[in-house]
Amino acid sequence: MADPSFEEVPNYASPEFDVIRTGLRLGYHENDEQAEAELRAAEEAEEARRLLAEEEERATRTETERERKEAEKKKPKMNTFIPGTSVTDVLIHPPSQYALQKLSTFDFSELWYFSLAGRLDAAKYSNKSQADDTFGISKMDDHLTVRSIASVRASRNVLQDHELPFSEFLRAKNCFLEYARRAEWPAVNLDALAQFFWRMETHPLLQLPLGEKIILTYAARIRPDWHRELKAGRGYDIAVTNQNLLSMISDEVKAIEEDRMKTKARTRSQMISIPI
Repeated sequence: MADPSFEEVPNYASPEFDVIRTGLRLGYHENDEQAEAELRAAEEAEEARRLLAEEEERATRTETERERKEAEKKKPKMNTFIPGTSVTDVLIHPPSQYALQKLSTFDFSELWYFSLAGRLDAAKYSNKSQADDTFGISKMDDHLTVRSIASVRASRNVLQDHELPFSEFLRAKNCFLEYARRAEWPAVNLDALAQFFWRMETHPLLQLPLGEKIILTYAARIRPDWHRELKAGRGYDIAVTNQNLLSMISDEVKAIEEDRMKTKARTRSQMISIPI
């Protein structure tokens, strides 16, 4: 399309416009100067209409292109791969959607979800969850959001941290830390958690008969509290072991164990005293 700015402006006083000027004089009783002004005004109005039409056409093209790009962004894309690469030697079952959702919102999640038993439990129901389009409502920062049921429903088989065997606790925390890293938890929080778990794993109390139970109970109580305090803006360094709290938990675990042993002894004694 030719640029109109380079076109020569018509000379409305020239002989070729005599007929038009004559018509304007006769029809509107105008002189030559007025007729020429009318022609120029008509030309300018036509030019304004043409420019407006071009601007509207450009705006339409821009909007159409924007909509096309937005639709392209929303269109599902399949990732590619490096030709020749192979699957890993060991296939690791990921944690459940529920546990991963907890990590994404920086909330507490039981370590069981990151244990082998928890990940196998997630794999067992993953196919059913993928085919299930049911959604539920969850709350995040005082806002209600709609999420898939799989991401908001806890497993019926979950164990609390203190119910895990100590060896399973140690293996699960490694998986937990890795997925917390993938969820982009702050580095300072990840470092503190890593130190916390290391101090639990190497604590001298583990040499005592009830040491593992004491450490597991301490860990099971302090981790959810740490998350609650972080959410409330009162965060503390979880890597710093509170010896007073640990001592109280130690006394509590020992007392519970003593009561259990006494109850067991009474039951055995009663069974022996029953005449045959």
